[in-house]
Amino acid sequence: MLTADLVRVRSRGGRLVPRLVATDDPALVAAAETLRALFAEHTGGRVGALEEAIADHIGDGTDYVVWRGLTKLLMDRATFEVAAARPPGEVRAAVFREAASSWPVGPAHETGLCDRDAVVARAAAALEMTPAEVEDALYADLAAEARLTAIDLPDAASLLDRYNLGLAQAVLLRAREVVITLPRLTPARARQLFRALRFRQLMHRAERGPEGWRLVVDGPLSLFRHTQRYGLQLALFLPALCHLPEWSLEADIVWGPRRQPAVLALDHTMGLRSHTRDVGAWESEEERHLRATWKKGDLEWTLRRATEIIDLDGKDVLVPDYVLTHADGRRVLLDIVWFWRRKAFERRLELLRQAGPPHLIVALATRLRADAAELPELDAGLVYPFKGVIVPRRICELAERLTA
Repeated sequence: MLTADLVRVRSRGGRLVPRLVATDDPALVAAAETLRALFAEHTGGRVGALEEAIADHIGDGTDYVVWRGLTKLLMDRATFEVAAARPPGEVRAAVFREAASSWPVGPAHETGLCDRDAVVARAAAALEMTPAEVEDALYADLAAEARLTAIDLPDAASLLDRYNLGLAQAVLLRAREVVITLPRLTPARARQLFRALRFRQLMHRAERGPEGWRLVVDGPLSLFRHTQRYGLQLALFLPALCHLPEWSLEADIVWGPRRQPAVLALDHTMGLRSHTRDVGAWESEEERHLRATWKKGDLEWTLRRATEIIDLDGKDVLVPDYVLTHADGRRVLLDIVWFWRRKAFERRLELLRQAGPPHLIVALATRLRADAAELPELDAGLVYPFKGVIVPRRICELAERLTA
């Protein structure tokens, strides 16, 4: 993600406009390709050498900030290691002890000074290392001395797309409130989006309006604590929003050193592209197994994908995964929760009790929960905890109980 010093925006009458780059600009594509080549060439080498090579290419051009931004994004995808046979602090201590006992120390050709190479050799002998290993480890923990061991290099177009998204994400870190409008939200996309909201633990309210669904998400600057961590989660939610075919976002921003109020407006027409995988109507192995075993079983309830978006009193929405239908017309909704945290799920459960539909089964994956807390106290017949697979007959038993 881009840092504050790399953000490029224009301010027009209190509205912030990110200075997005043209991803098909030949000069920018060439710059991205050059950076990719430099990172590939210096894989296995010192970070300092890579930074010097990048600085030589950047020069004094007007696109200096763009180069630095692209470099930052690639650095985020890289793996660095301290290359030293022994901990650098331990090696320095040994060398400094030998130097203190032989002070003053300097080059061998200068009279009156103890030979530096001799000091390093004595320290190497004490550490059971070679002098070359001592030299390599002496300052290996400095940032410039770290080794670039691996990097996931995107193609040039993907890197430029990631840059544009990073600009918008960096501005969202300073949001007090974000309003998202979704004009034509399908159940499959709604399920995907609200799962992402809950996964990021973002505080939000949802309501249906004349223009579609309207989401109000609290920004990090609306909180008294954990603003940095919450802001990061809000920024990481943006790629999930960009998977939708139609959307618009308006954020109330606190901007600049004087913390002036401003507005950031984004929408699907700006060409922001997500770098994350579009799961779409993703279906897990467990769900495929459920559908297969349901078809094979001699069951009185049929199972099909749900197509409903249910408003939960303007505080959230429920997009159930399946609907169970009996031959006599009874209906039960089935919602599957794969990843959860105890407190968040308890709040969700309380909201479902207050505003959820009357015939609802929540299947809770206890094997995949995101924390190690014990299972919350649950109402019998409402929540079905499962470890491995969902048992169709057990779901049918709960459906009978709910509709009796």
